[in-house]
Amino acid sequence: MLASDDQDDGLNLLNLSFASEIVELVVFSTDDAFLQTLREAVGTARRIWHVPSADKVSDLLLAGQVGILVLDVQALPEDLGVFVAQLKRQFPDLVLVVAGSRDAENSLAKLISTGIVYRFIHKPMSPGRAKLFAEAAVKKYEERRRMATPSGTGKGTGAGAGAGNQRLLMVTAAGLLVAGITTWVLLRHGASVPEAPARPAAVEGSSALQPSPLARADTALAESRLTAPDGDGALDLYRQALAANPADAAARTGLAEVHEQLWTKAQNALLEERLDEAATAIDTARKAGVDLARIALLTGRLAKSRERLRSAARPRPPDDAPPAEPSADDRRRTGLLSLAEARIKEGRLIDSENDSARFYVQEALRIDPANNAVQAAKQTLAAALLAGARTDLDRRNFDQASRLLDAAESIASAANVENTRQLLGAARRRADADAWDQLLKTGRERLQQDRLVEPATDSAKYYLMTLRGANPGNAGLPSALQDLGLRLIGNARRALDLKQYDAARNWMDEATAVGFSSTESGALSRELESAVNQQKFLTSIVAANELELVKSVTPLYPTKAEVSHTEGWVELDFTVAENGEVKDIALHAANPRGVFESAAIGALSRWRYKPVLKDAKPAAQRARIRIRFALAGHS
Repeated sequence: MLASDDQDDGLNLLNLSFASEIVELVVFSTDDAFLQTLREAVGTARRIWHVPSADKVSDLLLAGQVGILVLDVQALPEDLGVFVAQLKRQFPDLVLVVAGSRDAENSLAKLISTGIVYRFIHKPMSPGRAKLFAEAAVKKYEERRRMATPSGTGKGTGAGAGAGNQRLLMVTAAGLLVAGITTWVLLRHGASVPEAPARPAAVEGSSALQPSPLARADTALAESRLTAPDGDGALDLYRQALAANPADAAARTGLAEVHEQLWTKAQNALLEERLDEAATAIDTARKAGVDLARIALLTGRLAKSRERLRSAARPRPPDDAPPAEPSADDRRRTGLLSLAEARIKEGRLIDSENDSARFYVQEALRIDPANNAVQAAKQTLAAALLAGARTDLDRRNFDQASRLLDAAESIASAANVENTRQLLGAARRRADADAWDQLLKTGRERLQQDRLVEPATDSAKYYLMTLRGANPGNAGLPSALQDLGLRLIGNARRALDLKQYDAARNWMDEATAVGFSSTESGALSRELESAVNQQKFLTSIVAANELELVKSVTPLYPTKAEVSHTEGWVELDFTVAENGEVKDIALHAANPRGVFESAAIGALSRWRYKPVLKDAKPAAQRARIRIRFALAGHS
């Protein structure tokens, strides 16, 4: 309902309604036609209050109760921009919608492009358009309130944050004196208008003399240079800042603001039915990287608006003419488009061969490719496919993103598909780089943990060799493999010193497998080979009686053993050298111990054998002999 101008207790009722969170629209206007349009637009969904004086408006603003302000500027003088800018500066949380002529829009162009004015409505406006703008403002207000509301508290910090319903303040300036109005409305209760923060003076030789991309981007954004000129618009400059520092929160926030303003510009053009301008703005927003789901929404609405205009331009049949009977193709086309729309909403774009949005759109194109509704469905599907590809791309589900792009080949424009493919390629390269960095990092961690080759799939060798297979030119790989090789050779050296020849060989083989080679590893390999050959020689023993004895010496019987009538034997291992001499005698066994060993070794050392021939050449041979010690008369 509308409160009348002479209702003395209107503001009291308004405050009561605010307290109980009932009031939804507050109107300050002397324009009856404007109020009537608003009433028709809102219907019974919201209550409308008419506030008759400016001081009551200022009371509401300063009390922080109003979240949305719609300002009708038809009676404001030329300094409208100053008034709006100061109003927004004093109440930054307001969602400000302005209604007026195209001339007024031109005077506010900068404030509109920078987002200070959220929407501009051309007057006169229809109830339908008024409703669209009101709903957009409410949605924007809700978004801001959610952003300002701490999780779980249900209470925000922005204007109107505590209210459960949206409050719209709709104002016309008819009857207001602009002289002093800004000060009166904004400063009536002692509030001050904040000045823009002063920039620090540039210091000679400092970076302030050459602004950073981020500073230049902020300036471009403030001057509404969103995408132009190339390389010096806010979009390109924020991207440069992020390329230099991907974690720069200020650059990310600035880029998000550029996206928001580009999307808003496209949406405003659609609401004003400036369709060619909207198409250009949508394309610019898409190329700038605005979320493709939002682009798909605008693209679908653009297609519907164009079809509506075409339908309105077609000649209407006489009122008494019977309605034309739809043909079989018409009915089939309508059914296919209905199914396509349903599948798009369900997200079933390509998954089922004969029950997907792509299938139904292609069937409709086969029946009537020139039909406007079919073309609109094609555009909607194209946007959905590209949006889905971008979503999967962000999730690093690259295979599914590639499938969606393959499906979009004959649906979306070649340029859009190619642009998204380039994004997919770049994302894959980033993902590969991240994976390679992780392999290198984990490999180095396993080196520090001395987990060189075990476990087989969680060791330094596993991660570094996997990295070498995936990215052999990785800059960090050579040093990591060098470290691994040195550690493997170190383990081989320790095993060799402990005469653990099999273990030493295994460590050497692991070093060779990772491609490690050094002077030390070569020397160690030769030492190991020599040690292994020596071990084989020492363990390849033949019985002494198999050799041809040339000279023997009878060992002396130890005196103590003889006196004590002690008998026994000694078993010795020895080498028959290439010249037949006996060398390297080693005790193998004796009985009893410590009695006959010296006598046996002393005698055997003077024995001579005929040299052993191998391949017709004298060669050393290891042998074993048992020398018995028995007293005369004893068996």
